[in-house]
Amino acid sequence: MDFFETVEKRYSHKEGFLPTPVPREHLEKIAHAGLMAPSGTNAQSVSLVLLPDRAAVQSLCDIASSAGLATAPAAIALFTDSATQKGPENFEKEDYSAACENMLLAATAMGYSALWLDYLYFDENNQKAALALFNAPEGFHLHVVIPIGMPDGPGSRREKRPFSERMRYVKFE
Repeated sequence: MDFFETVEKRYSHKEGFLPTPVPREHLEKIAHAGLMAPSGTNAQSVSLVLLPDRAAVQSLCDIASSAGLATAPAAIALFTDSATQKGPENFEKEDYSAACENMLLAATAMGYSALWLDYLYFDENNQKAALALFNAPEGFHLHVVIPIGMPDGPGSRREKRPFSERMRYVKFE
């Protein structure tokens, strides 16, 4: 699948997954794509934890779950390390966003469906429980969990507004 086809096919799969395992080498390839993303001042603040099977994903579901996470055969948890940020600028949000998008595109290119799942960890109690579960070092923050697998159906894809409504030349008219 070429890059532009991958971009067109990527969507947020919020429904269930088939129990088909995701091979470890596929998860590592997806994770590698995430870690190759640009990062502000090359701080490389992103760290990943691979959840290679349903049992590992279930331990996170016991803290907080969603339809996609509840059936995912694998997932990747995405953290940032605040200690990597030097000076007044903090690029953690940009770093994890770029890494997450790279992983979503990589998963799509490999024939999987995935989801950027973050709202569960906005809750302070869920955040603390997840950090404890992963034994995350001081200064780390869990931003996103990406459930990955083969979809159990076509998935609901949201329509994108037309290109012509969102793109301009030179300036807004």
